[in-house]
Amino acid sequence: MMSSMMRPLLLASTLVLPLWGQAAQGDIRVQLSAQRYSVLSSEIAGKITDITVKEGEHFKQGDTLLTFDCTVLREKLNYSSAAENAARKKLAIADRLDKLNAISLSEVDQARSTVTMAQAESGVNRAMLQRCVIKAPFSGRVTETKVKRWESVPEGKELLAIYDDSAFELEMIVPSRWLVWLKQGSPFQVTLDETGLTYPAEISRISSSVEPVSQSVKVFGRLAQPSTGLLPGMSGVAQIAPPDGITP
Repeated sequence: MMSSMMRPLLLASTLVLPLWGQAAQGDIRVQLSAQRYSVLSSEIAGKITDITVKEGEHFKQGDTLLTFDCTVLREKLNYSSAAENAARKKLAIADRLDKLNAISLSEVDQARSTVTMAQAESGVNRAMLQRCVIKAPFSGRVTETKVKRWESVPEGKELLAIYDDSAFELEMIVPSRWLVWLKQGSPFQVTLDETGLTYPAEISRISSSVEPVSQSVKVFGRLAQPSTGLLPGMSGVAQIAPPDGITP
């Protein structure tokens, strides 16, 4: 019996339970994981003013999940925008004087450079201000909230752990000798312990390396049909049958 392999949070590894004892019947322990899982981190240092979702709650792509107090950044943008408008007015005056040959070319170039620099500063401040709002990169659920409202956090602080609850992956470890007949697209059945139900599935991909000591290989599958009520970390047994005439 091989020992269990640990991975953080939702993408826990396959339970490597009695592999060789079950291999003869084609039954392999399998675990469900989310295809898309992410830990959202702060891109700025600041105080959290609101967290709109709680652990276990659903959200849609583009929804606001968390906001920061960005009063200072907002004022910086106002200042740089005003400086940009002033630079544009000076450039307009310089252009009119240039047509009258009442200004040197170097002064006109300087006025244009000032506008370019002001535009760049406004762009930076605008980009920083957008980081004050954390939006959902995809639809799904919150698995862990790592901060509290009104907490001041540094840049890079982990905020929320989320996953896509519409797409799951099945992880399992099978004997490497099965590679003779186990291919991408091979059908199989999986029965989950938590639901007691059996689901049709197929092999979606196979690891590119074999573990030499245990002579095993990690294999991934996907459910053939969308199913509700599933959660990452659920486990069960996959019944994988070889083609006719081949002994597993």
